[in-house]
Amino acid sequence: MNPDETFAVATTWLASLGSAVDAETFAGHFLPTGWLRDLLCFSWDFKTLAGRGKIAEFLSAHATNSDLSVSRFARAGLSDFQLETTSTLGSPATFPIPNNPQIQGVSGVFIFSLTSPPAKGRGFFRLVRDAEGSWKAFTLLTNMQDLVGHEEAVGRPLGYLETPWEEIRAKRIREVEEDPTVLIVGGGQSGLMCAARFGRMGIRAIIIEKTARIGDVWRNRYPNLSLHTGAHHSSILYHPWPETYPFYLPKEKIADFLEAYAIGQDLNVWTSSTIIDHPTYNDVTRRWSVEIERSGKRVALTPGHIVLATGNGEARTPTWPGMDAFAGVLYHSDNHKGAAPFKGKRVVVVGACNAAGDICKDFVHKGAAEVTMVQRSATCVISGTAAKVGLFDSAFPDKLSIEDADLQNQSTPYALVMQVAAGGLTQRLKNMDEKLLQGLEKAGFKLTWELTPGGGEVGLIGFLLEKTASGTMLDMGCGQLIVDGKIKIKQGVDIEKLDADGIVFKDGSKIASDVIVLATGNEPIIANAVSILGEGIKEKVGSRIWGLDEEGELIRCYRPTGAPGLWFAPGAFQHPRFFSKHLALQILAEGLGLKQL
Repeated sequence: MNPDETFAVATTWLASLGSAVDAETFAGHFLPTGWLRDLLCFSWDFKTLAGRGKIAEFLSAHATNSDLSVSRFARAGLSDFQLETTSTLGSPATFPIPNNPQIQGVSGVFIFSLTSPPAKGRGFFRLVRDAEGSWKAFTLLTNMQDLVGHEEAVGRPLGYLETPWEEIRAKRIREVEEDPTVLIVGGGQSGLMCAARFGRMGIRAIIIEKTARIGDVWRNRYPNLSLHTGAHHSSILYHPWPETYPFYLPKEKIADFLEAYAIGQDLNVWTSSTIIDHPTYNDVTRRWSVEIERSGKRVALTPGHIVLATGNGEARTPTWPGMDAFAGVLYHSDNHKGAAPFKGKRVVVVGACNAAGDICKDFVHKGAAEVTMVQRSATCVISGTAAKVGLFDSAFPDKLSIEDADLQNQSTPYALVMQVAAGGLTQRLKNMDEKLLQGLEKAGFKLTWELTPGGGEVGLIGFLLEKTASGTMLDMGCGQLIVDGKIKIKQGVDIEKLDADGIVFKDGSKIASDVIVLATGNEPIIANAVSILGEGIKEKVGSRIWGLDEEGELIRCYRPTGAPGLWFAPGAFQHPRFFSKHLALQILAEGLGLKQL
């Protein structure tokens, strides 16, 4: 199709969608197997509906907290559908159908209005022809963008001030500290981006961070750590990385940039601060009572909301008999401060995922006499090159603003992403890595791309969505060292015990070592929640934070948790960058009484 034909297809379909008078008619604009992903437009939650029937059923159902005669579709009152052609995504364009590239579809961005609550939305559609040749939605994203009258501040403020900036800043800090709406626990990238978004949307927020400086969560990690994803993919909200920064960012640059970000975004951060005891929630006042130790002083706060942006829990350290008897150096990978002191030593790293790979590389490059990786279960491996070319360059091209790239990526339901991965994408990535993967298997390294046996090769994408990338190695050079024999592999045999000079396995074999590093991961997100809020929180939120629910949405992340006033904000850079908006909208709506509409 030429551009005029593509534009006509998009215009005609969108106009017809906008004229739908009921849920059934609206759903009729989808393929029988089409997908709707809704972010806060038809309910105060994230929803993925697969199939025209389920879409119609959901939209026809009674709206929560509304007159029982009003459907979700009628309550929302979507209107004013218009194509958006001025963003970096441009005018409607053709696209190849996933795993069936000979068939072309039409995709585009649109904007719309909502009646209840009064709001503006921004969405994305992908259209394909049905069996009769009519254009229908393969996927549709309906995404709340702003509440009318409470829009996110955009653009550059004038900045000409009669009052000195220091006085203005001090006044704002006092106002926030006297009556914070939100307490954010954790000053890493998630907490900082949430706070920055809240500030632009008029929500008063304080961040508490247990370390002494913003960025220490990165500074304190192992020396050779760099992001395994590109700079554009890992952009910071409102504050892109300088173009002079490397594609793969080292931890020191990330740490210093986050510290500058907190200053540049005027965030109210309390460092060296932790919660004392367990906060309690008052159902009448709808506020938390929180005691905080701030640089040795006790401070009481009563925020309406707590956002946990703490990431995973503490180091997961397995126990084996004889650990106290080991005469060498034994520590968890969280405490790896560099391999240089161990030149000439025999090293064993227990674990075979990202941290293990980086740390094994460090030991090889720093002259360890022998490096062995103990792989206890299969690992999902993809090379940095394959990930860049096959995933990140297409999903986050430099030509797109990060906001537009996020919208386009989030417009594909996660459950569909998993199907696409298992349906051929993972195999194409494996083909790119064929030589590396063959070499790894020859070296005794066990590979997998399935979450469960027979469950489909969902690859890196599936492991990210279901397991926060646990069980994966986005290989940045460790793989070739294994292939070359510079890192030995001990695979598939459980550890029986440690003795004075090494590890004894259950098959009777032994590896003598001077240094043992436990790259055995961290406790799940819920462990941090329990340590902060007490065991009782599990009764309200369950034991699983992250992973996909039955529809394919992330479990309790940036959406209702089951505990009033409590939110979870985990993930890498792209998750808080996008979903902080939706978290802010939910908090605003609650404060304005809009959730009852």
